[in-house]
Amino acid sequence: MKTKSIFLVLLIVVFCMPVQAQINVKKLGSQIKRSAEQQVEQKVKEKAARETRESLDRAEKKLDQGVSNATSGGSSTDKKGVADDSQKKYNPGVEAPAVDPRASDGNSKDNKGVETNNKEKYTPSAQALAADPKASDQTVEPGFTKSISEIHAAYEQLDPKVFTYQPYYEYKVFYNVHDKSTEDFRVREFNSLIANIASLGPLNYYPVNYLKIKTPDGNLLVTMDELFRNAWTAQFVADPMSSEAFDKFTKALMFGNQIFEAKIYYEMDDPDKGVVHAKTGELLIAPSRSIYESRQDRREEAGLSLARNVVSMDYVRTYLKDLFKQFNTETDAVVKYRLYWQIDAVMLDIFRKHKDYNSSDVANRQIEASYSAMESQRMDVESDARLSNAKPVEMPKGVSIDAATSAKVNGMAKEMLGAEYVKTIFLSSKWSEFQEDKYPYRVMHLSLPAAVIVKRADKYLMNYYDITKSPNGGEWNMMVKMGSSFQPVNYK
Repeated sequence: MKTKSIFLVLLIVVFCMPVQAQINVKKLGSQIKRSAEQQVEQKVKEKAARETRESLDRAEKKLDQGVSNATSGGSSTDKKGVADDSQKKYNPGVEAPAVDPRASDGNSKDNKGVETNNKEKYTPSAQALAADPKASDQTVEPGFTKSISEIHAAYEQLDPKVFTYQPYYEYKVFYNVHDKSTEDFRVREFNSLIANIASLGPLNYYPVNYLKIKTPDGNLLVTMDELFRNAWTAQFVADPMSSEAFDKFTKALMFGNQIFEAKIYYEMDDPDKGVVHAKTGELLIAPSRSIYESRQDRREEAGLSLARNVVSMDYVRTYLKDLFKQFNTETDAVVKYRLYWQIDAVMLDIFRKHKDYNSSDVANRQIEASYSAMESQRMDVESDARLSNAKPVEMPKGVSIDAATSAKVNGMAKEMLGAEYVKTIFLSSKWSEFQEDKYPYRVMHLSLPAAVIVKRADKYLMNYYDITKSPNGGEWNMMVKMGSSFQPVNYK
């Protein structure tokens, strides 16, 4: 996970407002700024600053002393690495790139076992065969290039410092994507989590639920997103030439996307005392939150190394084109929301960082143009997803206001919202004064609360606004109230 600051979250919030609503944001005054910071601090207090990589490594080394090596045979320690597969074709038939001598991600001794070599033929251990019925299954399922047996054998090579749940056959729920019922459950949880996040308004965060699992060490609580983040990343690392595994990995990759990740948080107590669920007090599998998050990052990096060095640039472009096509034709608001963030993750973390990326390439410029067009729709995508399942609220009670103020505010609202504008409801007839923090406490501006009704398609929506004017009445502004967003309303 990436470290977030209050200022990053504030930046996201301002970016998410309608363009017209960003009028003179800086002039709203320090009191509004303080109020916003307090709201943000309350929501993101659990996102503590990560320890430095050096201290994490020291903590990991200490931890490793008590962790048994779950690999059987391990990976080769030479420099062949995961990118040495130029002769194999990426499903569906795109040549994989030749070895890039500059590509060393995951191929050093320090990362031994994190990534598997495509040419290596791993066989399951006796322990895996005894514990996992799928370990001997030679079926090559559609969308994959390796048999289930080969993929499960590759799981045994994964570094337990990165893929925490080892040996894999003792933690099947985090790996068994070839079992239909398990995978269906995993996909449902993924879709549910996306839908819950999509329903959030600005300055709101979704607490990720926890799953209690039975392990050789007893019952443990693990964040729900680990179900698919670990399973889909491990599957891609085990069979990086698989189109099915690549697609699942990009879905998991969304949760490492900096802006998307800012929409979720984990309910945890003091990270220095161990990763503890805030409500139940039960320890999670990692001894500290920092190590928990570090493992997520390092696991993601293992998959990204493959995506940038083994998967061909031609296939990444083809894949993105297909996602853009789906995005442009999708009518389900939540699915469109998921596609937006999936594309965003692929663009930022794979496409632009691919070893063969060239910004002047015509084909790449076409992809960038499609991405820019999609980015321009972000506000609508997020709004539509949020409103798709929202329940209508009742109309607020308005008050009478003087004709001059009414005319001024109605004109500003019409200019801001265009043909969608329906009505302004004034919530108070008294202007509030906002003063400077220090003596002589001069009045900076006056503020008046209001609600605005718009009509989009066949729905009436309402949002709250702050109307401000300078003390002499010479400068008027109108912006969305901090933390507010459009919601369906029972318009009468």
